[in-house]
Amino acid sequence: MRIADGARSDVGRGRPENEDSFLVDPEHHLYAVADGMGGHRAGEVASATAIETLMAAYLGGQRVDEAVEAANAAVFAKAAENAAMRGMGTTLTAIAVQDGKAVVGHVGDSRAYLMRDGTVTQVTDDHSLVEQLVREGRLSPEEAQNHPQRAIITRALGIDADVDVDTFRVDLRPGDRLLICSDGLTNMLSDDTIAQTLRRHADPQQAADTLVDMANQAGGDDNITVILLDALSDGGERAAMTAAEPEAEPSLENSGAAPLDEDTEARPGGRGFRSLVLWGLPILAVVGIAIGAVGWYARRTYYVGLSGDRVTLFKGVPGGLLGWEPTVDHETDLTAADLTEAARADLESGHRFASRSDANDFLERLQEAHEALGGSTTTTTTAVPGEPPPLGETPASTEPTR
Repeated sequence: MRIADGARSDVGRGRPENEDSFLVDPEHHLYAVADGMGGHRAGEVASATAIETLMAAYLGGQRVDEAVEAANAAVFAKAAENAAMRGMGTTLTAIAVQDGKAVVGHVGDSRAYLMRDGTVTQVTDDHSLVEQLVREGRLSPEEAQNHPQRAIITRALGIDADVDVDTFRVDLRPGDRLLICSDGLTNMLSDDTIAQTLRRHADPQQAADTLVDMANQAGGDDNITVILLDALSDGGERAAMTAAEPEAEPSLENSGAAPLDEDTEARPGGRGFRSLVLWGLPILAVVGIAIGAVGWYARRTYYVGLSGDRVTLFKGVPGGLLGWEPTVDHETDLTAADLTEAARADLESGHRFASRSDANDFLERLQEAHEALGGSTTTTTTAVPGEPPPLGETPASTEPTR
C-alpha cells in the first residue's frame, strides 16, 4: 500500500496572517495540521514550534502520542521564556502511516476524517466547549454549527506543562481517504458538503484545493488548512469515487477507526535518527530594556489575577517591575471558588494583556462562558488554554476564541 497526498493552506479572508502550520512528509509518512492561537501572542510561533518538534520527536523514535507531548513541552517552554508569547497555544492533529495502519494523535479542534466506500466519518473528537455540550445533549449539532462560542476550545498545546493526547488507529484499506483540517474549513462548510466534495474529486490535490476555495467562498473567516491522504494498492490503482450519498449514518465503529491502546501504538521504524533531541533546552534570551521603556510598559500593561479570593483586573505587571507596582483597576463578581483548579493556577501568576480593552473583553468572555454552563464549577486538572476558561460542569477547562 502506498499513500498519495494533496495539501493546501490559505490565510482566508478574515485574518491578516496565517497562524496555521502543516506537515506533509511522504518519506516518513507523517502528516499534521496545527492551528495556532493567540494573535498578538504569536499563534503562528506556537503552531510552527509544534510541527517542528513533532517531526523531530517522531523521527527520534517516539510514538505519535509521545511526539505530540514533546510538541506541547516545546510550545510551553517557548511561551515561558518570552513574556510577549505568554498564553500562546495551538491545536495539533497528526497522522503517522506505517504497515497499513494510520495512527492519529489529537489535541484541540482540528479534525481528522476517514472516507471509506463513500461514507465519511469524523475520527477525532473536538476538544471544544460546544462539542462538549453536544455530547452532553445540551446543544444540537445544528445549534453548535453557528454557536457564538464554537471557537472556545477545552484542550490545546502549550498552555500547561502536560497535556492529554487522544490517539486512534485506522486499519487502512486500498481506496480509503483521510482528511486532516483546521477549523477554518469545518466552521465554513458542513460535514455533508465536505463529504460530497471528497467523493466528487478523485485527485487529492484537486480535492484539497476545492475545499479551500469553497471555504473562502463561504466567508473564509479563519485560516484554512487541508491535507488529504489516499491509500492506494501496491499497483497504484485508485478506488473509484462516487457522488452518491451514503445510505447509512457514518459511525466510528464501522469505519475501521478506533481509539488506540497506548501499548499497541506503532513507533517509527528504521528511521536512523535515535540521537535527535526531542525538545531540547529552552533558548535563553537576555533583553536589555531602558528604565524609561520599563516604566512605559508597566503603565500600559494590564493583567487579570486574584486579589484575595476575588478575580481582579490590575494595571501593571504581576509582581511589579523595577519599582513599578501594579494597582487595582477593578474587582469582578467572580471568586477563586468559581474557578477550576487549572484556571486558578493560571490567574495566580497573572494573565497579561496589552490593553485594558483586551482584558475587559477577556473578562466578558469568561463571564459569558460561565453563564452558558449554568454557573456551576469543577476542579479538574486538565490542560488550560491560554486565556482562563469558561467555568462550568465540564471535564476540561476552556480556551478563548482564536
